[in-house]
Amino acid sequence: MLKYNEPLSRHTSFRIGGPAYLWAEPGNPKEILEIVSLAEGKNKKVIIAGNGTNLLARDEGFDGVIIHLAGDFEKIESEGGGVIKAGSSFSLARLVKYALDKSLAGCEFLTGIPGDIGGAVFMNAGVRRPEGEPGFIEIKEMLVDIEVLDLKDKTIKDLDKKDIDFKYRSSGLDGKIILGARLGLKKDKSEDIELRMAGFNKKREWLAKIGFPNAGSIFKNPSVEKPAGMLIESCGLKGRRIGDAEISGVHANVIVNLGKATAKDVLGLIDLGRTSVKQKFGIELELELKVI
Repeated sequence: MLKYNEPLSRHTSFRIGGPAYLWAEPGNPKEILEIVSLAEGKNKKVIIAGNGTNLLARDEGFDGVIIHLAGDFEKIESEGGGVIKAGSSFSLARLVKYALDKSLAGCEFLTGIPGDIGGAVFMNAGVRRPEGEPGFIEIKEMLVDIEVLDLKDKTIKDLDKKDIDFKYRSSGLDGKIILGARLGLKKDKSEDIELRMAGFNKKREWLAKIGFPNAGSIFKNPSVEKPAGMLIESCGLKGRRIGDAEISGVHANVIVNLGKATAKDVLGLIDLGRTSVKQKFGIELELELKVI
């Protein structure tokens, strides 16, 4: 499916954004290559958009091609031995449910996280480990390998986990379209899996209290000891507004759209948060949000 001048406000959790030159939903690798070829012929930039849960589109829109994978990329299957093969556009919520139904453990930490498999791998999605354990649980830990389309040479490749340059909220996979992933899980009792899911759900209860369109965390956490939300809150910025955008009173690392916020409003608050934290703590906050 191809849609020209498609408003991006329809495709982002922020409900913000002007039109894209072209919004495309290919269902297989051949269709992706056709769209990439079309974009190159028009000298247009190509980006991949998942569920739009970590994306801010500018008010003037995006003069390029946005690819949202559909069709074959929304499928999942079990290969046995605890290995699940999932398409890039298969949602994390459905993945967690699928694993539970098969009594497979290892992805409970993804409970309550919006988005899809492709986005989670690209951003190396993760959460803090349970209390008493250091660091983060990240998707790289359960990954076996991924299938990608390399935009440089237009070939499909399999990449083993060890060949991917995973870091905190990063994979180094720029220039590649993630088509799918294989995940290695372990058999466990369904009741034990559900108990862990409930624990992760409880940790994310605050999300339900936000109540307005948002894109989740705006900044990456500089460290476990100094999360971005704590730093921004320490600057007294909770509840600060520009236009119809507001730094959430529930969590200071979330900006909400109160109804008619523009990308300019959101970017103003991002700049305010960055500047304030830099001045008070000497820490440069890095965006987790993707801005196009």
